[in-house]
Amino acid sequence: MRILIVDDNLPSLQSLSLVLHDLGYEPTPFEDPVAALAEARTTWFPLIITDIRMPGMDGLTLLSHLKEDPTTAEADVVLITGHGDMETAVEALRRGAYDYLNKPINARELAAVVERCAEHQALLMENRELREHLDEAVEERADTLRRELESARTRLRQVTGIGDVVAASPAMSGLLDETRVFHDEPSVPVLIEGETGTGKEVVARLIHYGESGNDTPFIALNCAAIPHELFEAELFGHEPGAYTGSRAGGSPGKLELAAEGTLFLDEVAEMPLSLQPKLLRVLEERSFYRLGGVKRREFKARVVCAGNRDLAAMVEAGQFRRDLYHRLRVGHLRIPPLRERPEDIPVLAGLFLQREAMRKKKHFTALSPDALRLLGRQPWTGNVRELENAVERAVLLHDGPALTARHLSFLDEHAMAEVPTPVTAGQPGAWRLDPDNLTLPDAPFDVEALVDGLVRKAVERFGGNKSRAAAYLGISRFALHRRLSK
Repeated sequence: MRILIVDDNLPSLQSLSLVLHDLGYEPTPFEDPVAALAEARTTWFPLIITDIRMPGMDGLTLLSHLKEDPTTAEADVVLITGHGDMETAVEALRRGAYDYLNKPINARELAAVVERCAEHQALLMENRELREHLDEAVEERADTLRRELESARTRLRQVTGIGDVVAASPAMSGLLDETRVFHDEPSVPVLIEGETGTGKEVVARLIHYGESGNDTPFIALNCAAIPHELFEAELFGHEPGAYTGSRAGGSPGKLELAAEGTLFLDEVAEMPLSLQPKLLRVLEERSFYRLGGVKRREFKARVVCAGNRDLAAMVEAGQFRRDLYHRLRVGHLRIPPLRERPEDIPVLAGLFLQREAMRKKKHFTALSPDALRLLGRQPWTGNVRELENAVERAVLLHDGPALTARHLSFLDEHAMAEVPTPVTAGQPGAWRLDPDNLTLPDAPFDVEALVDGLVRKAVERFGGNKSRAAAYLGISRFALHRRLSK
């Protein structure tokens, strides 16, 4: 890259030229700023480094001429300043200078500035080329951009997890409709409630990103993971020396980092009661102060909260502020547990299977009917997260064209919990086998055959599910297998 250097101090000019040459660039030195300006108008220099104080034409005047001339306007200009020139350097930045360097010039800082200018000029060149060829390549470029956009959206859905929200059930269809409304109204706080594993953060990200993406920050804070004594600084940030152990330069909090994006407060029920009035004030006034600070900072972010505890009950018990609760639930979503929306299980399982097979380079493409029946019988106390983990485990351990019930046999552990509680004597339809009141037949009989028959009947009763049959008979799964193998 060619670099024009302007400095009336010859030793400084020669030293700067030598350093840039050693860095691999092509320096062109000038002592006279007027001659340098004439050279810049006839030869393209992506970067011009000039001293501020020079006789005849100072650095600010040279900068103005360079920026006013169309042939030099896109060149990056870096000014060399002394200790008394800081106000002038700031004015130069306002007039379009790219950066400035303090005397004496540090070689490492010089190299960093020049490298940034080289990257900037590469981007400008790319933009110029795009503009020059836009007419002849507009349709082809548009198609490419559309493909890249779709690819970016796909990656976004994979990274954020928002692609895991499916709406096969009426309940989830209605919920997705509401997320679209909340996405369009960033000033409305949203409270998401649901059991553990239902996907509350995924829904929060869906509210933030919407269907077309969002380049503003999504800042998540797990309220249960922050010690109470550090919670205020974590949320509001702090100024230098605000408290013992604080960072010397201060630090922004999550309110500040969220900028114009979304602040997601997970497990909001765990927020200290003493801090809740301060959060309420932020929501009401849309501003805040850092801990130990006097500067009022504007708060523009959307607030989305989530929790698996009953906030309404906590309000009645005095464990959560009523006014904050009602402010947070202006927008309210309840994610139903997976057992209440069985229509979503096959779709979610298929989504997880496709994703895990791709990640682990397996050949699974579908779920077999018996696998779907097995998945549909599970209680899914861990909800969507448990289903995802089950599919991931099966894909990790097995391979094949279709995921079958055999691959998911470990789920029998959950099925054992579904064994009906035995009825007791006196209940309608009760049946009880009492060893102390048995009437044995007069003729000899085969005890082993009787036990085998009971085992077969139990296995048939539970559709071949050996874990449930073993639990029903009160024996171990190993003992049942041993009996059947005979």
